[in-house]
Amino acid sequence: MKSFYQDKTIAVTGGLGLIGSFLTTELSKVAKEVIVVDDESKGNWRYIPDMKEKVDYRKGTLEDREFAIQSLEGADMVFHLASRAYGVGFSQANNFEMFRFNDLINTNVLDAIAIHKPEHALVTSSSCVYPDDGPTPMPDTYPITGEPERVNWGYGWAKRILEQKAVIYQKETGVPMTVVRPFNVFGEHYYWVGENSQAIPMLLKRIMDGENPVLIWGSGNQRRTYMHAQDCAHIMMRLVENGFYERGINIGFEETISVKELVLTISQEAGKEIEIITDRTKPEGRFIKSADSRLLKAAMGGDFDFQVPFREGIRRMLTWYDINFKQDQAS
Repeated sequence: MKSFYQDKTIAVTGGLGLIGSFLTTELSKVAKEVIVVDDESKGNWRYIPDMKEKVDYRKGTLEDREFAIQSLEGADMVFHLASRAYGVGFSQANNFEMFRFNDLINTNVLDAIAIHKPEHALVTSSSCVYPDDGPTPMPDTYPITGEPERVNWGYGWAKRILEQKAVIYQKETGVPMTVVRPFNVFGEHYYWVGENSQAIPMLLKRIMDGENPVLIWGSGNQRRTYMHAQDCAHIMMRLVENGFYERGINIGFEETISVKELVLTISQEAGKEIEIITDRTKPEGRFIKSADSRLLKAAMGGDFDFQVPFREGIRRMLTWYDINFKQDQAS
C-alpha cells in the first residue's frame, strides 16, 4: 500500500526535540526524504543516533531569518515544532524571553513557508493559549479571548499570535496550515534542562535520586491529561494525511491524573516507597487541564491506535533516567 508521504520531502523544525525526534523517526520510515532543522539547544542525537545518516540535517538557529528561509528549501511539507518551552517556574519568571524567542522563530518559519509554498504545513501551538477560567474539558471551539494561561503567559501569547499569523498566511499564500494544540506531552526523548525542566522528568529524577519525602508544588490535586510524544507525533502525521486544517485542534483527551497520582505512579513503577508533601506557595497552574477530544477523534478517523499507555510511558521514562543520570552516579 502506497504511503501518503512516500513521494514527499518533509521538513521538521525542532526535529531533535521531544516530539520532533519521534516525528523524525516515523516520517523517515515512509517519506522520500526528511529534513531535520535544529540548533541542538533543546535536543540532540542521543536518542535517535541511527537517524543522523538517514536525514538531511540543517543545523542553525531559526532566529536568523535567512537561515530559516534556507532551511525549508526543497520541502514538499513542513512540520513546525521548534519552540522554547520549560517548566512553569521558569516560564512564569521569564515571560518576555519566552514570548520574544518563540514569536521570532514562528515569524521566520512562516515567512519561509510563504516564500517556498509547500503543499501543506503543520504549526504547533499549545494548550497554553486557553485562559485559566475556561471550561473543563477545554473544547477547541472555545473563544481565545482574555489572557492565556497565567503561568505560561509569555509563551501562551507567542502561540496565540502564531495561530493568528497562520490563518493570515494561509489566506494569502494558499498553503493549508494545520494548527495543533498539544496538551501535556512527555516521553523518554526529553532534553534535561535542570531546575527548568518540565513536571514529569523533574519529578521522576527527584524520586530516582532518592528524594523522600517528595515535595510537590501547589496542592498536588491539580490534574492533567498526559500523552506520550510518540503518539502525539503519529497524530500530527494523521491530521496532515487526512487534510485537516479547518481550525485549531486539541491534541489531548478528557482523562486526567492528579500530580499526587503521577508521583505515586512513578514511585510504584520504580519500586520505591515515598512520602508526599506539598507547598501551596508555589505555582500549580490551571487546576484541571484536560481536552475535549471530540474534534480530534473525528479528524483522525476511527482506526487510530495509541501505542504508548501512560504507565508504559512512565516505564520508558525510567530508561531515560538510566541513560542520562545513572552512569553519572556510578562514576
